[in-house]
Amino acid sequence: MKKLAILLSMISLMTNQSCDSPDEEIDLEGNNLFELQYINAGMSGEIIKKKDLEFNEFIEFSSDNHFVKRRAYPDSTSIAKGSYRLIQSEDSKYYEFEYEEDSYLIQNCGSSLKEHISILNNEEIFNGSYLPCDGPGFGYTLAN
Repeated sequence: MKKLAILLSMISLMTNQSCDSPDEEIDLEGNNLFELQYINAGMSGEIIKKKDLEFNEFIEFSSDNHFVKRRAYPDSTSIAKGSYRLIQSEDSKYYEFEYEEDSYLIQNCGSSLKEHISILNNEEIFNGSYLPCDGPGFGYTLAN
């Protein structure tokens, strides 16, 4: 049953990606800042909105293929940095992050310093790297 739920989650994510215009691409000529909008709690299907979280999170992309992820709590901020590259295939488009050092901000199922961020459209990205191991997914939109 658990495998079925994971499979359905992945199919849903892929379907959402394929419905968006493939010609639209995030413009990374300058710096772009994405802000966490929701967390998909995984198998429960619960969506936790930004206003209900104890923190806010941002991912800033720079045009030199580096990123900074910041998680801000009321009394502290955690930062993780690294480089990224765009991966494209017929079925998907995503960013592969490679972190400079280990951090609890790395969202994946193992101990790797890599993370994959799906590009949903030119204003939304989604990190579902925890979903295969029954963890949450993180949805971000381009900050104004």
